[in-house]
Amino acid sequence: MASLQRLLHQLVHLVLPNSCLWCQLPVQQADQQLCHYCIAALPGLSLGNHHHNALLLPAVWRGLKPVNFDLLHSLSWYQLPWSYWIRQWKFQQDFACGDLLCQQLAKACQQYLESGCPLPEAVCFVPISRERRKERGFNQAQQLAAVIADSCQLPLLELFHSKSSQHQVGLTRQQRRANLRRQFRLLQHHHPLPEHLLLVDDVITTGATIDQLCRLLRKHHVKRIDVWTLAITPAHLKALQPDPSQQPLTAN
Repeated sequence: MASLQRLLHQLVHLVLPNSCLWCQLPVQQADQQLCHYCIAALPGLSLGNHHHNALLLPAVWRGLKPVNFDLLHSLSWYQLPWSYWIRQWKFQQDFACGDLLCQQLAKACQQYLESGCPLPEAVCFVPISRERRKERGFNQAQQLAAVIADSCQLPLLELFHSKSSQHQVGLTRQQRRANLRRQFRLLQHHHPLPEHLLLVDDVITTGATIDQLCRLLRKHHVKRIDVWTLAITPAHLKALQPDPSQQPLTAN
């Protein structure tokens, strides 16, 4: 049945090919959202083929002090076209953009597996409140974590509860951290926790949310924490844009 569906999808693509979500020209493969040319031109982090830890980049770790995790893997800086796709998915429910981002993350997982880097024991994700999930319809971090768990054949754990739906837009780092200390708690039904966990979010800006969740994990004896995201805001831009990933797109 699956092979028949795949064949029908390919036949439809031959007649009515999808448009590339970046250049709008037809894509070459039925299961892709980007054409080959845009895939080749897609910007990313300059870490080299054998390095996967973005904490090696000064523009990253200077903006994340203190760092309570061991590895940060991200696909790109928070820049176009990534920023547009993330915000379209998150605020406009553009699921084609969501599919594209998940495809790129799955590809990054395959590269990570081929590198021979140590794998965590399980994958978890940044939670959102009940109000935020009702408003948005989904938790993008949870969907990204599911992609990683499926690609790497790892358990997916729901470890955290978010108490508040207060927006962090426009707040200083100190104000964000004060809010976040009261916002999250660790669910009790997963104790004891694995010693090596992978924590997933869509974007890291100030790192305050990730820091608070990592503090909770450290208190419960997690020895190594890897963090994966789609994008990171460089340190020199944090003062200029408090949290662009939390702001919906507005018309010009």
